Amino acid sequence: MIRLGLFILITAILVTCTVWFANNPGTMTIVWLGYRFDGSIGMVALGLLVLSGILVILWRCWSAIANSPNWLGRILGSRRRKKGQQALTMGLLELASGDVRQALKHTRAVDRYLEDDTLTRLLTAQAAELDGNNDAAKRQFEAMLEKPDSAFFGLRGLLQLSLKSDDRTAALDYAERAHRLRPRNPAVLVTLFDLLLSAKRWDRALTLLVDAQKAGVFNEDELNRRRALLITAKAEDAIADGENAEAIKLLRKALNARPDFTGAAVLLARLYADIDQAAKARDIVLQSWRTSPSAALGEIYMTSLSGDALSNIKSVEKLVASNPDHIESQLLIAEAALEADLWGMARSNLEKAIAQKSQARHYRLLADLEFREKKDTAKARELLVKASHANPDPGWRCGACGTETDKWAVTCPSCHSFGSIDWRAPMRIHNDVPASAPSAPKQPAVIKQDGAIIENPDMADTEIVRKKDSQPAI
Repeated sequence: MIRLGLFILITAILVTCTVWFANNPGTMTIVWLGYRFDGSIGMVALGLLVLSGILVILWRCWSAIANSPNWLGRILGSRRRKKGQQALTMGLLELASGDVRQALKHTRAVDRYLEDDTLTRLLTAQAAELDGNNDAAKRQFEAMLEKPDSAFFGLRGLLQLSLKSDDRTAALDYAERAHRLRPRNPAVLVTLFDLLLSAKRWDRALTLLVDAQKAGVFNEDELNRRRALLITAKAEDAIADGENAEAIKLLRKALNARPDFTGAAVLLARLYADIDQAAKARDIVLQSWRTSPSAALGEIYMTSLSGDALSNIKSVEKLVASNPDHIESQLLIAEAALEADLWGMARSNLEKAIAQKSQARHYRLLADLEFREKKDTAKARELLVKASHANPDPGWRCGACGTETDKWAVTCPSCHSFGSIDWRAPMRIHNDVPASAPSAPKQPAVIKQDGAIIENPDMADTEIVRKKDSQPAI
């Protein structure tokens, strides 16, 4: 619509000028260099218009001739870039297939056709790394640090080489530098966090969680878990240095960040018990029992009680009242009832616990109950046999390597995994239950293969699934 309006306006102006010159013809005389020209004003205006058109055409022709080298260069450059990109693609494909020789061949073509040597260096470094020549790869990555556009990728390559050679000090330095260039890169954030954990730089790891939160690397629950673990790690160091007041402050902060953190609760309750503050130890157990009961907390609670067996029952009932249906609550009150010779209370709670999940400790307590209440050694022996084939007892175990420890720690003493120790039952492998075993109890869900039974203690009790001779195990 605007273009149409402009066209009409220009046409109207031209028509008006033409009509005006027609109504006012006039004459013009030009004398120049001995020549004389007589003509009307309209003819002079038309001549000037034609002359302007000729000058514009001549200017366009001159510009085309003058710019022809650049135009030709763009055409040739486009062809070179196309060949370079094709060589780069083939080099990456050969590298992915593991053919280092062909990848290096295409690398030379990339270097010949593409002016930017960043891609050439990256492809050469990756080919050298795949060929096992880490020194050559390191030289290429270091050369990439000279340019700001390629510095991050050079640092990433050097970081991976350092991790491969287990030089964690150098890897930490490269990770820090890469993080400064790109603070929200997820891969760098995760790698840097793990390296900081290995170096036990808890404060720096805590500040890194802020960047991880901005980058969305961890969800809110995982952020709180990691934050609580790092604070607890600082508390462990404080305990080792004898700074109990600082450790208590840190452990309370960890529990505020993650109220269901059993490890921090156990550390804090045991610390209070060690410094003769039994009441505060019981308070910590009471708070944690609502969300995460465990036998470790129950043991600390029972140890902190100083009354007789009957008065301890009331204290235990107060504890389990916040989570009465949990299996740990039922077992704890059963143990307290056994100590007080309250056979009925002990038996009813043990039966409730076994109904949820049968474990070796349940049958051992039942055997103790049968022997103490009824002096029935045969029944007690039978229950102990069942205990030997029941689900193993839970304990502090590493989820990464399966190592069992006598106490909770932030880092696994065996595989050094961070935050992997938790209160859990192990996976176990055992042989078939002997046929001579009297009244073998109902077994947990298992898979039998090659004469052994592999069971998952976290599954509900089911019958043993036995492999038929002609069919593989499912």
